[in-house]
Amino acid sequence: MVITAEKKMARFGLGIFALLLGMLLSACGASDSDTDAVNSSAQDRTTVKGYALSTVMWKQVPIGVCWDMSNADFATYATQRNWSRLAVEASWEAHSGATFSGWQQCTNDPNYYGIRISIEDNAANGPHTQGLGTNLNNVVGGMVLDFTFRNWSPSCVGREEYCIRNVAAHEFGHALGFAHEQNRPDTPSTCDEPAQGTYGDMMIGAWDLASIMNYCNPDWNGNGQLSAEDIVMVQMFYGAPRVQVSAQAAQ
Repeated sequence: MVITAEKKMARFGLGIFALLLGMLLSACGASDSDTDAVNSSAQDRTTVKGYALSTVMWKQVPIGVCWDMSNADFATYATQRNWSRLAVEASWEAHSGATFSGWQQCTNDPNYYGIRISIEDNAANGPHTQGLGTNLNNVVGGMVLDFTFRNWSPSCVGREEYCIRNVAAHEFGHALGFAHEQNRPDTPSTCDEPAQGTYGDMMIGAWDLASIMNYCNPDWNGNGQLSAEDIVMVQMFYGAPRVQVSAQAAQ
């Protein structure tokens, strides 16, 4: 889950910190698990930064995406759905081999392979995922986004595109298997955001302030953009972008 725009502005603009969300939802969300860092020699072999749950990486791409919406809501929120898709394309898809397909209404297919997105405006919970990576596979409400912001982060009213894009990019990081950066045991004391949601099992490289997954990032959700270290990490698990791979193969 992401912290609200108000909380981030308050923390860095006014120096006031308030924690509204607990550890009840996985990945911004429901359950915690114990974590073990990779050993120091493994860290020495790589410059990747991040916190991943290696057991839940998607094995096949594209990963399906669908919306658990009524026909009326699906039509009403066409613009917001498009902003979400564009945010994912400009972040995770642009910089890795992770790709997503579909983006239509969900069906009752028991064999569906992908992420089901619900829309809620809940002041207590906010956007979140129910776990990380493949834990979301075909789970109703596996990802929850907010399109209206009347209750959660009301400062987003009037700048919905910015907020929807930033939140979607962050939550899809969880959907790909990445935990909050501040959950890492090596988080410095200068980052006072508490750990939240599911932990990773693979702490790779140094702690990354600029990560899109880091609540202590001075830019809210990294302004929807991956840090250089986020890019290296996602490519570690999902490879380089398909266009880049094709170009290299042609050489």
